[in-house]
Amino acid sequence: MRKFFIITSSIITGLLVGIIGTTIYLNNQSSKVSNFTIRTTNLAAKPKMISYSSNNLPQINLSQDSAVQKFKSLYTHAVVKSITLSLSKDIYVYDIVGYDDRKDCTIQVDATNNKILGQSTQVLDYDYEKDASLNLKKTISRQEANEIALKEFSGGTPISWELTDDNNQSIWEVKMIHGKHKHTVKINARTKAVI
Repeated sequence: MRKFFIITSSIITGLLVGIIGTTIYLNNQSSKVSNFTIRTTNLAAKPKMISYSSNNLPQINLSQDSAVQKFKSLYTHAVVKSITLSLSKDIYVYDIVGYDDRKDCTIQVDATNNKILGQSTQVLDYDYEKDASLNLKKTISRQEANEIALKEFSGGTPISWELTDDNNQSIWEVKMIHGKHKHTVKINARTKAVI
């Protein structure tokens, strides 16, 4: 009986040590800070390498809806073709591209303070298909796309988001840093399916 008790105690102790060790290891893995460098480009300046850490990325204080409203206030008849939220220098910037019957329209909005950083229009010399615009009422939000991407790469850090129309299919492309690797998750913005 004593041998049985010793063997059973040893097995239980071994299992507990294994479970606790695994739990501690996994908790440390998901909370590791990723450092990464991004090349930023600006029309007025040379490309520049900027280093970031996943625990001190710039704040995003402006919602996608607010950025689109800013675009619509400048270009009332334009439809949205793409929305990008990405790092530029030390801030996140929304880059919204659209068009109306006569011109291409672009706006850049600082996602930290809602200020317009730039805007431009160019006369259309070609025809867009009317279906090549985004129906934002039928697409998932950036936050929802973010959650789906994080399920794909648990512990990853999303760093940029792009919503585009690709052959009449709205696609979210979420770029992430996971450890020392960069990953891209493509999501159907209507069905939520990972592509």
